Amino acid sequence: MTALRWIHRPFLLALVGVASASADQIPFSLSTTGYFSPGTPGELTFQGIGGPLVAGFAGITIDGELALDKLGTFTLTKTSGSAVTFHSDNVFTLEVKFFDPTGVIGETTFEATMKGHANKNNGALFLEFGPPKTFAFSNTTNSGVFSATINDVRMQLLKDGPAATSQILTGNIDNATDPPTQAAAVVPEPLSIVLLGTVILLLADALRRRLLQRRGEPRPQLLPDPS
Repeated sequence: MTALRWIHRPFLLALVGVASASADQIPFSLSTTGYFSPGTPGELTFQGIGGPLVAGFAGITIDGELALDKLGTFTLTKTSGSAVTFHSDNVFTLEVKFFDPTGVIGETTFEATMKGHANKNNGALFLEFGPPKTFAFSNTTNSGVFSATINDVRMQLLKDGPAATSQILTGNIDNATDPPTQAAAVVPEPLSIVLLGTVILLLADALRRRLLQRRGEPRPQLLPDPS
């Protein structure tokens, strides 16, 4: 039984490693559109990425994280006449369509309030998005959760600079997990198969020793006792 105890622990650790391994590489693909609330000065525009049927961004999470390096582009332009003001009543809404993972649950929109100004000489604008949002997803092959953050945007028009300036909208995917299904968790790795075979041999050896001991016969060793 010493040999059994000696091999039992690493075997269990190997099985735990197989069962608890989580898929930290989750593919994401998405497109974006955006619109402004009524009354927002037309000197600010937004161009999204992709389209209703085509993704404009694709990537794979590593350790549950993924940088969304381009979700669209804002452009702020100097006025041709009187100055305009951006205030808290002006709201920008970003709509995100996820192609991967499929089955995202929840409203995938993000709102930003803005403050700033623009005139024929200069301008400055700050768009503040809210806190991260957490989403779940579920489809025929897997399920999981993730958080999405849209980064704030700062823009500035210099007095002697160009008539317009652009800023790329970015964000992040965090804490993305994709728990393995039961079918995937029980698929053994080669090392686990070897360990399982060894344990079966040790169990058979231990059972045979016990039977021989009861009969009073010598106990042949199937495997050397490491102790």
